[in-house]
Amino acid sequence: MGRNDPLMRVAGVKGMAISLRKLGDKELSDEMRAASLAAAEKIVPYAKAKVPVGTGALRASIKPEATRRFGRIVAGSTAATGKYARHVHSGYQRGRQKVRGVPYLKDAIPQAFDEIRKEYFKAMNKVAKRFEKKHGVSRVYGRYSK
Repeated sequence: MGRNDPLMRVAGVKGMAISLRKLGDKELSDEMRAASLAAAEKIVPYAKAKVPVGTGALRASIKPEATRRFGRIVAGSTAATGKYARHVHSGYQRGRQKVRGVPYLKDAIPQAFDEIRKEYFKAMNKVAKRFEKKHGVSRVYGRYSK
């Protein structure tokens, strides 16, 4: 990626997301969110393969979410399973006994990274090119639109 790369001209993913928000461009924002979600969806199978299985409820609760700027993986659908998901992932302490966690989410990302990197950059560059073409500038400075 060089300086002439469209994604770099719009100041990266963060800069493009901020510019789209300032302009209120729903169409390109949705396209960015879809690219982030597609990247997150590729991580889910790796996370599900690594999670320890008791009843299978935790594995079933692992799902992708996305914003314009990034995709993320969430586990636990309720407050109770969310707390359980965190304990399984990070570990916890019961009295003086420490229970070691199994970082099933953190370990899944490096496994999927090579698979998603090129597609994610390609999709974001496509959005950056459309942004420049549609708005005539590479970045937007100033206040947010109302």
